[in-house]
Amino acid sequence: MKTFYLGLIRAIGIAESFLCYAGLVLCSLMVFAQVINRYILHYEIMWIGDLSLYFFVPMMILSISLTSRFGGHTSVDVFVDMALARRPTGRKLYGIFVDLISLAILLYMLPMAFKMFRHALEFAEYGTLVRWFNTCWIRESVLVMVVLCIIHTVHGIGVKVVALRTEMLAVGKGGAL
Repeated sequence: MKTFYLGLIRAIGIAESFLCYAGLVLCSLMVFAQVINRYILHYEIMWIGDLSLYFFVPMMILSISLTSRFGGHTSVDVFVDMALARRPTGRKLYGIFVDLISLAILLYMLPMAFKMFRHALEFAEYGTLVRWFNTCWIRESVLVMVVLCIIHTVHGIGVKVVALRTEMLAVGKGGAL
């Protein structure tokens, strides 16, 4: 079961990284092609800019969950210098506390993201210059991001709790850290 879980987390991470990196490369190539077309060939293709934007925005929304996986989310570290957080155990407890607050905020955002996702499924929106391109997946990507952030945050909390528990057991048995 542990192997399956860790494999699933790894697969989610690989898919997430691939989508973010591929989206960034694709957007860069489209913008580069637009610059080449406009300034060297003097032939502007207007819809390339819109299409690159339609790929850029959801990939950057998805990159929020990528930073969540690496623990790079924004946190206010005002209390790190407090007496409790000066000790290694206190820092770990503080990290778990910050992740729990992040998880609470994500769980609060989940119903709103789901409502936006459901609305995007019901009502199609098409681009301005790329009229055939359904842009609803930009709003749908917000729910995917929130769910992935929840998965990464819960996994991070679990890893930190296991590390803290292992440290406490080692100290309890008289082991030196």
